[in-house]
Amino acid sequence: MRKTRLNIIDDLAISRLQSQPTDTITDRSHAQWIRTLRGYLRMTQAELAKRSNISQPHLAGIESGRIDPQLSTLRRIYQGLSCDLVVEPRPRKPLEEILRGRARSLALKRLKHTMGTMALEKQAPGRDVFKQLLEKRTDEILKDDRERLWRSEQKAADE
Repeated sequence: MRKTRLNIIDDLAISRLQSQPTDTITDRSHAQWIRTLRGYLRMTQAELAKRSNISQPHLAGIESGRIDPQLSTLRRIYQGLSCDLVVEPRPRKPLEEILRGRARSLALKRLKHTMGTMALEKQAPGRDVFKQLLEKRTDEILKDDRERLWRSEQKAADE
């Protein structure tokens, strides 16, 4: 499987993705946002339900958190509140860190296999040399576009 190169627009979009620390003020559920916005706009549940083309009991279930709505339902509710619904990924940690961690994991598996064989022959390198080898192998994996970092554990173990 060939790695497809990102075009400039995709590359810019990826570069703008940042991991966000959890902010308790803005990290609210949809139920909380809907109740807050509806209250601020002085709208009853019945009025919002009608504007959103859903039933009032269904809206009440969503606002109470008992119902997990579909994305299309949320979009209609927010449209009823004169808002846009924006869905975008928010990495838990920087993408570069995720990628390097995965490459390092693969490099570690490969080095452990090699080091096991060398240890049997009493040729295993010291800890510092092992760390240097691990970083070098990780860099090599990251530079090779043909490396498949996310294949299943079983396939990776067979290498």
